Amino acid sequence: MPELVDPANRIEVRSPMRTGARVGFACLGVFPLVAPYELLVRIDWQEYLQPFFLLAAFLSAGAAALSAFLFFAAVAGLSSRMVFDGARSTFTYSAEAPLIRRATSVYPMSAIKRIDVRVREGSDGPPVYHLRVAITDGTVFESTSFWSSDEVELVKRRIDQFLSGILSS
Repeated sequence: MPELVDPANRIEVRSPMRTGARVGFACLGVFPLVAPYELLVRIDWQEYLQPFFLLAAFLSAGAAALSAFLFFAAVAGLSSRMVFDGARSTFTYSAEAPLIRRATSVYPMSAIKRIDVRVREGSDGPPVYHLRVAITDGTVFESTSFWSSDEVELVKRRIDQFLSGILSS
């Protein structure tokens, strides 16, 4: 869940992937590995070209793929940060993960084309909201998901107020 940090003459929208979430994904990734162990290792298969073994191998492959996806989410989930710095008159976006080196982009405030809210409708869940910052060169930066439209609109209004104060000075 993104958080707004508002020190003097600066606004930050932090979207961290917490250590607890990373550990949770890694722990969840262990459970599907029980299927390959139980279906392939523990059973003493005498014949490998039989339908039941092929079914067990197929299920085990799916379980291993799910585990790999969960482990990947644990180590590659991005933490991002948007910083609107009034003192330097810059917008900075940075993103990093344990296996991904920090990438930082810095633009002057005058390069911000617009700030808006994007809604993504989920097929089996409530919609999620993202704060988007569009730059004049066509680059778009997004925060991670907000679950409440009121919350993301509040953050957007606060940033708009901050920018109008900075750009009018």
